[in-house]
Amino acid sequence: NDMLTYIAFYKLLFTVELSVAEFLFTFRLKKRSYYPLRFAAVVIALMGVAAIPIPMNAFWSTSLVFLAMFGLSVLGLWFCYDESFANVFFCAMASYTVQHFAYELSCLFLALLEIGTSPMRGMYSNEPMDFSKFDRSTVLAATLYLMCYLMSYWLLFLLFGRKIKKDTDMKIKSMVLLGLIAAGLLADIVISSVVTYYVTDHFIGAVIAYITNMLCCVLLLGCQFNQLSTNVIQGELDFVRRLWQQEKEQYEVSRDNIDLINIKCHDMRHKIRSITENTLSAEEIAEIENSISIYDSAVKTGNAALDVILTEKSLRCHGNDISFTCVADGSLLNFMSESDIYSLFGNVMDNAIEATVKIPERDGRTIGLKIKQIGNFVSVNVKNTFDGNLELDKRGLPVTTKSDKNYHGFGIKSVSYLVEKYGGNLSVAADDGVFDLNLLFPIAQADKTE
Repeated sequence: NDMLTYIAFYKLLFTVELSVAEFLFTFRLKKRSYYPLRFAAVVIALMGVAAIPIPMNAFWSTSLVFLAMFGLSVLGLWFCYDESFANVFFCAMASYTVQHFAYELSCLFLALLEIGTSPMRGMYSNEPMDFSKFDRSTVLAATLYLMCYLMSYWLLFLLFGRKIKKDTDMKIKSMVLLGLIAAGLLADIVISSVVTYYVTDHFIGAVIAYITNMLCCVLLLGCQFNQLSTNVIQGELDFVRRLWQQEKEQYEVSRDNIDLINIKCHDMRHKIRSITENTLSAEEIAEIENSISIYDSAVKTGNAALDVILTEKSLRCHGNDISFTCVADGSLLNFMSESDIYSLFGNVMDNAIEATVKIPERDGRTIGLKIKQIGNFVSVNVKNTFDGNLELDKRGLPVTTKSDKNYHGFGIKSVSYLVEKYGGNLSVAADDGVFDLNLLFPIAQADKTE
């Protein structure tokens, strides 16, 4: 019999549905050369496989055929995208889950429309298609079916697909979890096939099965993309930890260098005075000593780590014609580790300097730091002038103005993480060209961390 059967038609329809879903969830991945031709070739090849007549008379044979077609589509996607197999499989599995959700939703609505068995059940038949039965109800069912797919694809892409960012590694680390999610999808598909073949006349049972399968699809997508979100956050934390380690090492180097510079400057003043005492005027000697004193102007706050970082940044301010004032009781920060102090104030001062140095008028470049106790809190306040507009993100933190968003902006995130580590609170304000950063640490929390 050369006539087109219902199941043969549905396999072709399934190929189209899956290909559309896979495109939605993969088009942001890194593409191989001649991508349009590759993708078109894959779809045509899958259509050719779908056209092969295969006996499908039981739930297990039906499940195997559709899973085999999905497996071939995964290999096809790997042929189209220059990505790791884990990334391709991640997106393909999400696509199949979305397609299956749309199928269950269409079955549900069609069953409710008919108040009986969904017409989609008949698509698993090996009987030849009878085009003479196409009437107004068939057109209505087809329209409802198409609307269910369009709505499902659009909604689930907005909820999940948009989390797949362009040209970024999804860093799928837990293949075990991904395998468990795949097993859940497999079970959902097999159950759906069992319902199709064995729950034929039970309207309530079929409706419950459709709703249950749809909920399973949403839960599987939630688990899958939660892993993706967790990986992004974990990546940021790992990056910040590496920055902290580098800053800890830098602190030790800076501390030793500043001590050495102070010693050398002290010795140089005495040697210059003894050498030039009889050859230069007092004014000339004072000018030379003043030039050297720039490197001997160590900040003294009562906290060694804070002194190192502020001395280092004050030299940078001097080199950029920035007026830096500091009124700080560093002893209030003794509850913090030295490396955390260096990291916290290093990032705070770097951000302030980067913003201030952009001001064209050199007399408008000012940075002020205050550290004091207010009631039961340690207050850290940094004010600096800036030029232009300041954009804040949804957490109220400044957004980096650098073009490479992926590798910048971690300074303020590092500050935020450290403030949270010590139970503090961070707030920012910007008004009339002045950026105001406020950090509050509870003294009770500070005592606990000592």
